[in-house]
Formats: sequence, structure tokens, C-alpha cells
Amino acid sequence: MSENAKEKSKDDGLVRNMLTDESIDLMRRRMGYPNPTVRTGFTEDPWNTKCNDDAIRRFSYCIGDDNPLFCDPEYAAKTRWGQVIAPPAFEKSMGIMGNAIMADPEEDKATSKALRGVQLFHSGGENYYYAPITEGVKLWRSRYVKQVDVKESDYAGRSAIVTNGLCLWDENDKVYVDGVDWFVHAERKKRTGKSTSKYAKESPAFYTDEELKEIEDCYDNEYRRGADTLYYEDVEVGTALPKMVKGPFAITDLINMHMGTGWILYGCWPNRLAYEGRKKLRGFYTRDEFNSWDSLQRVHWDKDLAEKVGVKMMYDIGAVRQFHVSNYLTNYAGDDAFIHRVKFEFRRFNYTGDVTWMTGEIVEKRIDEKLGPVIEIVMRGTNQRGDDNINATSTVMVASREHGPVKLPEPPKPTEHRRPTP
Repeated sequence: MSENAKEKSKDDGLVRNMLTDESIDLMRRRMGYPNPTVRTGFTEDPWNTKCNDDAIRRFSYCIGDDNPLFCDPEYAAKTRWGQVIAPPAFEKSMGIMGNAIMADPEEDKATSKALRGVQLFHSGGENYYYAPITEGVKLWRSRYVKQVDVKESDYAGRSAIVTNGLCLWDENDKVYVDGVDWFVHAERKKRTGKSTSKYAKESPAFYTDEELKEIEDCYDNEYRRGADTLYYEDVEVGTALPKMVKGPFAITDLINMHMGTGWILYGCWPNRLAYEGRKKLRGFYTRDEFNSWDSLQRVHWDKDLAEKVGVKMMYDIGAVRQFHVSNYLTNYAGDDAFIHRVKFEFRRFNYTGDVTWMTGEIVEKRIDEKLGPVIEIVMRGTNQRGDDNINATSTVMVASREHGPVKLPEPPKPTEHRRPTP
């Protein structure tokens, strides 16, 4: 490599902007419109433009769930649904772009760089489900800025929390999913132990043979209710849910997740399509160790880049843990229940090599005026260090001997922040 080339390679192309009041105000001006930091690359097409049984099966296998309700059409045909249904969070692989468009091109351009060059971390969300996604369903999606808050944290110091509204509906304007996602925006910089005290003692995972056996024993005994109907009358408040384990988290797990869901937000396509994506996603590609361009998404498998944006080790993307929650809930609730609401908050980072132990408890049961018999569940994911990395709650609609089978909830109207469905 020539001296000029070596000198150029020091400029990795990583945009490092300050978290300013001006940039935060620009994001607030995007209320009701797409978050410019959550962009698509070469194509706006979702991974699945239309649902089919194969897509559901691939998704389920790729998040580590072989539940026959999602993977076996013959089994699913004998359930109350009469067909394969998608588990909660499958919608992340769907949604034809239906975002509202700013009427004023100048305002759109002026606000398009809001919080650009500031690292984004998915910190959780809350989704409401109104019907299972099944074979032939085609969905449109609107994702828009709903709220912008500023906070101080032990990890990032000053950060911006952007609440993004989310809605998915079909060609008849029937809403399947409505909710929000939360993203933390923090400056890209290496962080010292002093400024991140609760993270300073975190070290890479390592397991003894005895610890691995404990994980494998839990896998051997993973609980799945299946066709054994959970009746409201049999539920007791305070009941602990069976423990479930996920991990140790590996890069292979991340590859599988993307095989099932696609890229979810940013399109990190190969070869010429990567080049086309780089034209559209300015600032999302940085130079690698070869001085060539690669997607910033590699913070999840490139330790050096992870450190540059302020994380001490490679880590998962939020969807990984959202899928853990989904798997845990459907295993417990069984074939006849319906997961109506899931709120999930990601605590700390789930580093490569970490394990997550899922536990839960039933904290309430009631006959809801609109939903009928429901139970409320509180869940947590705990890593091998004893630290929580997931806090979650869920409202599950269950069958009742007195009130009958679950009746799907009445969906709301699609969000006003959308383009009309063609």
C-alpha cells in the first residue's frame, strides 16, 4: 500500500456528529413523517411482499422456533385457526412502504439530516395485534416520528429518544399491527469505564462444561403448550412460567435471523446492489480494513467498528430479543390463545457470546370488557452476568369454559400518517 493510500485509510468515512439542540429540533419537525435515520437502501420492497406458509416456516426456524403451528401445515390445519399462522413479530419482514410524504419538498430536505451521524440503538417497543398474519395476506406499512425526548443516561450521557409510530394494514384497510418502536440516539465515540460505570465490569462470555450442560438441559426441557388449551379458569395469578434459554448468542444466530426477516430496516445488499445502496444511504457505509466500503450494519459482527460507535463488544440487534419474547409467549400460551399486546424493553447490550434466560409470571387475570378473558404476563431476560437484558409485558387473550374460545379484537383505523393504499 502506498503512503497516500495508508494516509487515506485513516479516514474510515464514519460520520461523527454532535447531538445538538438544532438536530433534535429537526427531528421534531418530522413528527408524522418518516424518521430520516431509519432508511432503506437499494430497494424499499419488504422481505415478504405477501405472506405464505414457507415464509412463516423460514422465519420461525431462523429465530430458533420449530413450533408446528408455524411450521407444519398439516398440524396447523387441525387447530382452531385451520391453517398456519405467523407468530408475533413476523410483521418485521413485511410492509410495503406506505409512509406519509411531506407536502413541502423544501421542509423535507431541510429536516432530512436530523440526527444524522449519531448512532442509533433500538431500545424496545410496544405492539398491539388484531389478527394473525396468514397465507395470502399483503400488508402496507407506515413508520413515522411520533415523539422526541432528551435524556441523560449512565451509558451515553445526553441522548435523544425517538418514539416511532408503526402501523400495518391490508388492502381493505384492516389493521393487523399497531404500535411504536423506541430508538436511542447517542454520539459515536469510544467510551471509558469512568463514563459507563455499570458497563465497565462487563467482560466477554466464557462457559465451563458444567455451565454449557445447564443450557443444554434447559433446551432439552423447553416447554411448549401446543394443543393443550390454556383455559382462563385454570389460570392462577402468581404462577411462574417455565424457564427458557436462548444462546449463547453467535454470529450464526444473527445470520439466521436475517435469513428469516431480511434486513428489516437498512438494505445491506451485495456487490452492485451495495454500490447502488451506498448512493442512497450516504453516511451508512464506512471503510473497512481493506479501505473498501461496507455497511455500518457490521457493528454487529465487527468488534473494531462496534468500539468506534461506543460499544465495547459486538452485539445483537433489538429484533433478536423481540423474537425471544415472541417465542417465549407462544410456547406458553399454546395454539388456542392470541397474543394481543407485547411491550419489550432492551436493557444493556446482548453481546456476542451472551446467553439469555427467559422467565415470567402471571400477574393478573380479568374478563376485559372488549377483549374477554385475558391474562397479563411480566417477563424478563437475564444474561450470564445476572443482569437483565429484557423487560417485557404482554396481554394474552385465552379461551374460557364459560365464555368460549378467543374472539379476535376489533382493529382500529389505519394511522392518519400514511399514503392511501393503492
